[in-house]
Amino acid sequence: MTSLLTVLATALTMMGCGGGDDPVTPVVVGSAPKVVETTPANGATGVELGDINIKVTFDQPVNISGSIASKVTVSADNGDNLAVKNIVKSGNALLLPVTCNRQNTVITVSVAAGAVTNASGLANAAYTFSFTTYVAPQAPDDGHLTASAAVSQMTAGWNLGNTLDAWNSNLGNNNSPELYETCWGQPVTTAGLFEMFRAKGFTAIRVPVTWMQHLDSNNNVDAAWMNRVQEIVDMVINSGMYCILNVHHDTGASAAAWLKADNATVDITLPKFQTLWTQIATRFKDYSDHLLFEGYNEMLYGSDTNAQWSQPQNLNNLQAINKYAQAFVDAVRATGGNNEYRNLIVTTYSASHGDQTLSGFVVPTDPCGNQNHLAVEVHSYDPYDWVNTYNMTWTSECSAAVTSMFNRLNTYFFSKGYPVIVGEYGTNGADEKTINKSSTAEQKAQAAKQAAEITRLCKQYGGAGFYWMGLVEGQDRANLQWSMEEVADAIVEAAR
Repeated sequence: MTSLLTVLATALTMMGCGGGDDPVTPVVVGSAPKVVETTPANGATGVELGDINIKVTFDQPVNISGSIASKVTVSADNGDNLAVKNIVKSGNALLLPVTCNRQNTVITVSVAAGAVTNASGLANAAYTFSFTTYVAPQAPDDGHLTASAAVSQMTAGWNLGNTLDAWNSNLGNNNSPELYETCWGQPVTTAGLFEMFRAKGFTAIRVPVTWMQHLDSNNNVDAAWMNRVQEIVDMVINSGMYCILNVHHDTGASAAAWLKADNATVDITLPKFQTLWTQIATRFKDYSDHLLFEGYNEMLYGSDTNAQWSQPQNLNNLQAINKYAQAFVDAVRATGGNNEYRNLIVTTYSASHGDQTLSGFVVPTDPCGNQNHLAVEVHSYDPYDWVNTYNMTWTSECSAAVTSMFNRLNTYFFSKGYPVIVGEYGTNGADEKTINKSSTAEQKAQAAKQAAEITRLCKQYGGAGFYWMGLVEGQDRANLQWSMEEVADAIVEAAR
């Protein structure tokens, strides 16, 4: 017994002082949090545009650090600002909501070391993953600019309104072109006007043209009128800008308009419509990609007080718009030359952009085999009558209205590879109230805010906007001076 006690005592003595030079291994409770899953998955492609709910899931419950906003970042390879709106912890996961509205964007999520800890205070290691937003299918290269490429260069645009689109029944048909061009109070157009816009920094001009008073009984376009249209198109293109040429007040609410979104009569009118476009397209078939054709302006059902804006009461009439759009594309493509791949623009019912109208619109099938040469057009005076409702002040409610519009346009068109042109926008409200040359400096500043916001959204999504007239009106066109230069400056600055 004594020997056994001695041995034990010796062993305890050795344990107490003989191992002092050996390292002591700490006791570890659990392990550091580790990322086990992400949404979207690392390397994912085709992620839908718009609001993206990124989720980073760990293998155990985590707590976020007080400085997590600086430790979790989301970036885009195209330089877009994708700041996380609000980081939320949910059980084992971090939720990172962001918004991206551009195709083919590589988004990278970086979670720095120490962003989260577990119950024992152990921190995560750094983790990075990436994914790619939706990419539209690429058609074979046909040597021409795609609609998206062209429209992205047309962000700052203006309408040569109340000029070639002007008409007056008292003038009769096939009279001198100058009489029609000036009958709504604008002077004869000169090349200097477009040179002024180009010098300011504008990149595109929309040239609205009304044809109905320039057709003979066989629907042939008067030669003098076609020549004058060509002169103005040449002025725009020679100035270095893009030009959009259209069919304008042949559509609309007027009883004189012969193009109506009427499913009962569309088949009767289509031959005349295609005959007109065949003549226009043939005249311009050798022009470069700087010329785009727009099939029709604001086509709707009904006339005058019975005109049905926004959407038709009978939704079957949306089919008429789709028939006209397809007929326009078919007619232009059949003329050959550069028209085989020219970028063409089709417009929604009455150029409106509500969900009902957009969901009923069908982008034509392009006979050239390349859908990348088609664009869609809408108009926006939204929120309508804001100059009266908000006393000529561009408010947060106004901003919300146009932001909502672009979200819808993204859902239906941008995200599917079709660029959108806001062919008209401005301050026009009820009872002809508008912000113009005679308005106060503050009112013009509000018009500039509207123009800058729409231009910024166009640039963000890859669209283009065309201000309606007010930048240079009346005698200012002849004198080559700005009517609202502050608005013009706001557009150019936002487009940069």
